[in-house]
Amino acid sequence: MALAITDSLLKIVDDYFGVLDQFLKACPEDLWAETFANWPISQYFWHVLWINDRVLPGPNLVNPAGATDDAALFKNKLTAVSKAEVAKLWAAQKPQTVAFVNSLTEANQNQRNENIFQAIGVEWGNVYSVIKLHSHAFYHLGTFDAALRSRGLPGIY
Repeated sequence: MALAITDSLLKIVDDYFGVLDQFLKACPEDLWAETFANWPISQYFWHVLWINDRVLPGPNLVNPAGATDDAALFKNKLTAVSKAEVAKLWAAQKPQTVAFVNSLTEANQNQRNENIFQAIGVEWGNVYSVIKLHSHAFYHLGTFDAALRSRGLPGIY
Protein backbone atom coordinates (compact mmCIF):
# COMPACT_ATOMS: atom_id res chain seq x y z
CA MET A 1 0.00 0.00 0.00
CA ALA A 2 2.76 2.47 0.85
CA LEU A 3 4.30 2.05 -2.61
CA ALA A 4 1.09 3.19 -4.35
CA ILE A 5 0.92 6.21 -2.03
CA THR A 6 4.60 6.98 -2.57
CA ASP A 7 4.21 6.83 -6.36
CA SER A 8 1.26 9.24 -6.17
CA LEU A 9 3.13 11.60 -3.85
CA LEU A 10 6.15 11.66 -6.18
CA LYS A 11 3.82 12.82 -8.98
CA ILE A 12 2.54 15.56 -6.68
CA VAL A 13 6.12 16.66 -5.94
CA ASP A 14 6.96 16.78 -9.66
CA ASP A 15 3.81 18.82 -10.25
CA TYR A 16 4.37 21.57 -7.73
CA PHE A 17 8.10 21.83 -8.29
CA GLY A 18 7.46 21.97 -12.03
CA VAL A 19 4.97 24.84 -12.00
CA LEU A 20 6.96 26.89 -9.51
CA ASP A 21 10.10 26.33 -11.60
CA GLN A 22 8.12 27.67 -14.58
CA PHE A 23 7.21 30.76 -12.59
CA LEU A 24 10.83 31.38 -11.57
CA LYS A 25 11.85 31.23 -15.22
CA ALA A 26 9.00 33.46 -16.40
CA CYS A 27 9.17 36.11 -13.66
CA PRO A 28 11.15 39.19 -14.71
CA GLU A 29 13.60 40.56 -12.13
CA ASP A 30 11.66 43.80 -11.70
CA LEU A 31 8.42 41.92 -11.01
CA TRP A 32 10.26 39.69 -8.52
CA ALA A 33 10.97 42.77 -6.41
CA GLU A 34 7.53 44.35 -6.88
CA THR A 35 4.77 44.38 -4.28
CA PHE A 36 1.62 42.61 -5.42
CA ALA A 37 -1.43 42.22 -3.17
CA ASN A 38 0.40 43.83 -0.23
CA TRP A 39 3.59 41.74 -0.28
CA PRO A 40 6.66 41.49 -2.51
CA ILE A 41 6.47 38.61 -5.01
CA SER A 42 9.81 37.41 -3.65
CA GLN A 43 8.24 37.13 -0.19
CA TYR A 44 5.42 34.91 -1.41
CA PHE A 45 7.98 32.60 -2.98
CA TRP A 46 10.18 32.70 0.13
CA HIS A 47 7.09 31.68 2.12
CA VAL A 48 6.48 28.63 -0.13
CA LEU A 49 10.17 27.70 0.06
CA TRP A 50 10.21 28.08 3.85
CA ILE A 51 7.11 25.91 4.40
CA ASN A 52 8.53 23.19 2.13
CA ASP A 53 11.81 23.35 4.05
CA ARG A 54 10.06 23.04 7.40
CA VAL A 55 8.22 19.87 6.32
CA LEU A 56 11.46 18.10 5.41
CA PRO A 57 13.52 16.23 7.98
CA GLY A 58 17.03 17.38 8.79
CA PRO A 59 18.52 20.81 9.27
CA ASN A 60 16.65 23.80 7.88
CA LEU A 61 18.08 25.77 5.00
CA VAL A 62 20.17 28.75 5.87
CA ASN A 63 18.03 31.81 5.26
CA PRO A 64 19.35 33.94 2.43
CA ALA A 65 20.37 37.43 3.44
CA GLY A 66 17.26 39.40 4.33
CA ALA A 67 14.93 36.38 4.36
CA THR A 68 13.81 35.57 7.87
CA ASP A 69 11.32 33.24 9.51
CA ASP A 70 9.14 36.24 10.38
CA ALA A 71 9.13 37.34 6.74
CA ALA A 72 8.23 33.79 5.70
CA LEU A 73 5.23 33.97 8.02
CA PHE A 74 4.24 37.47 6.77
CA LYS A 75 4.92 39.10 10.14
CA ASN A 76 7.04 41.72 8.40
CA LYS A 77 8.06 42.64 4.87
CA LEU A 78 10.92 40.82 3.26
CA THR A 79 13.97 42.84 2.44
CA ALA A 80 15.62 42.15 -0.89
CA VAL A 81 16.40 38.51 -1.58
CA SER A 82 17.68 37.55 -4.98
CA LYS A 83 15.66 35.40 -7.34
CA ALA A 84 18.83 33.48 -8.20
CA GLU A 85 19.44 32.57 -4.55
CA VAL A 86 15.84 31.51 -4.01
CA ALA A 87 15.89 29.48 -7.25
CA LYS A 88 19.06 27.72 -6.07
CA LEU A 89 17.49 26.87 -2.70
CA TRP A 90 14.28 25.72 -4.40
CA ALA A 91 16.21 23.43 -6.76
CA ALA A 92 18.06 21.91 -3.79
CA GLN A 93 14.76 21.11 -2.11
CA LYS A 94 13.40 18.82 -4.80
CA PRO A 95 15.85 15.94 -4.14
CA GLN A 96 15.30 16.41 -0.40
CA THR A 97 11.53 16.30 -0.88
CA VAL A 98 11.79 13.18 -3.08
CA ALA A 99 13.98 11.52 -0.43
CA PHE A 100 11.38 12.37 2.23
CA VAL A 101 8.60 10.82 0.14
CA ASN A 102 10.71 7.73 -0.54
CA SER A 103 11.31 7.34 3.21
CA LEU A 104 7.61 6.91 3.89
CA THR A 105 6.46 3.45 4.88
CA GLU A 106 3.18 1.99 6.02
CA ALA A 107 4.44 2.46 9.57
CA ASN A 108 5.26 6.17 9.33
CA GLN A 109 3.09 7.59 6.55
CA ASN A 110 0.36 8.74 8.92
CA GLN A 111 2.58 9.71 11.84
CA ARG A 112 2.64 13.36 12.80
CA ASN A 113 5.23 15.32 10.87
CA GLU A 114 7.33 16.57 13.76
CA ASN A 115 9.18 19.13 11.63
CA ILE A 116 6.13 21.16 10.66
CA PHE A 117 4.66 20.70 14.14
CA GLN A 118 7.78 22.28 15.66
CA ALA A 119 7.79 25.10 13.07
CA ILE A 120 4.16 26.22 13.15
CA GLY A 121 2.37 23.94 15.58
CA VAL A 122 0.08 22.14 13.14
CA GLU A 123 -0.52 18.40 13.31
CA TRP A 124 -0.15 17.00 9.82
CA GLY A 125 0.60 13.38 9.05
CA ASN A 126 3.58 12.76 6.77
CA VAL A 127 1.45 11.93 3.73
CA TYR A 128 -0.85 14.89 4.35
CA SER A 129 2.23 17.12 4.61
CA VAL A 130 3.17 16.40 1.00
CA ILE A 131 -0.41 16.85 -0.19
CA LYS A 132 -0.59 20.14 1.73
CA LEU A 133 2.66 21.34 0.14
CA HIS A 134 1.05 20.81 -3.26
CA SER A 135 -2.15 22.69 -2.44
CA HIS A 136 -0.17 25.43 -0.70
CA ALA A 137 2.12 25.90 -3.70
CA PHE A 138 -0.85 26.11 -6.07
CA TYR A 139 -2.61 28.59 -3.81
CA HIS A 140 0.35 30.94 -4.12
CA LEU A 141 0.83 30.15 -7.79
CA GLY A 142 -2.47 31.95 -8.32
CA THR A 143 -0.83 35.13 -7.00
CA PHE A 144 2.23 34.57 -9.17
CA ASP A 145 0.07 33.97 -12.23
CA ALA A 146 -2.01 37.09 -11.55
CA ALA A 147 1.15 39.18 -11.17
CA LEU A 148 2.48 37.97 -14.52
CA ARG A 149 -0.84 38.63 -16.25
CA SER A 150 -1.11 42.10 -14.69
CA ARG A 151 2.06 42.90 -16.61
CA GLY A 152 0.61 41.55 -19.86
CA LEU A 153 2.82 38.46 -19.66
CA PRO A 154 1.53 34.95 -20.25
CA GLY A 155 0.53 33.21 -17.06
CA ILE A 156 1.64 29.78 -15.94
CA TYR A 157 -1.82 28.19 -16.11
